Amino acid sequence: MTRAVGRSVPRKEDRPLLMGRGRYAADVKLPGMLHAAVLRSSHAHARLGAIRAKAALDLPGVVAVLGAQDLGDVGKIPVRLGPRPNIVACLQPPLAREKVRYVGEPVALVVADSRYLAEDALDLIDVDYDALPAITDARRAVDPGAPVLHDAIGGNVVDTAINYPSSEANARSARRSRRPFAPGTSPATRS
Repeated sequence: MTRAVGRSVPRKEDRPLLMGRGRYAADVKLPGMLHAAVLRSSHAHARLGAIRAKAALDLPGVVAVLGAQDLGDVGKIPVRLGPRPNIVACLQPPLAREKVRYVGEPVALVVADSRYLAEDALDLIDVDYDALPAITDARRAVDPGAPVLHDAIGGNVVDTAINYPSSEANARSARRSRRPFAPGTSPATRS
C-alpha cells in the first residue's frame, strides 16, 4: 500500500475536466428526454393547502405538474443512518403531504421539455400555505407546548443520542485517576 498522507495524490479525472472534455449528467441529451424542476416550500412550518398549477400546465412544453397526491403509493425516502427503528414514523415523503416542516421541503415537481422551461413554470404555481409557528431552536423544540413537527409520533423527539462527557470533564477525570485521555479528547485541556 502506498502512503498518501503528506503527499500529492495523482488524480486521473482532472485532465479531461480541465481541458473541457469532461462529461456531466447535464450534458446527456437523449431523444424525447424531459427535464424536471422542484418547487420548494418558502415556509419553515405550515399546513399545505391547494396547489394551483393551471398556469404552469398551460405553458407550451410543460408536460406535467405533480403533487404528493399524484405519487400514489410511492414510499418514503429511506434514512441512511443504519438500523434505527425509532425514526421510521418520521421518514420524509418525496413531496410534502399536508404539512411542510422546513424551508426548501419539496412541494411539487414540474416536468417539461427543457430545464429552463421547467424552472420558469415553477414561478406560475400558486400554493396556499397556512403558516404555523416555526421552531428555530432545537433545545426549545422539546419544551412542553412547542409546535409539533411530527404528528405521527406526537412530538419532536425522533431519536436520542448518547451524550458523552466533554473533553474538559475527560481531562479532569484522567488527571484524577492518572489514566490516559479518552478517545476523541484533547490533551491540550490538561493544566
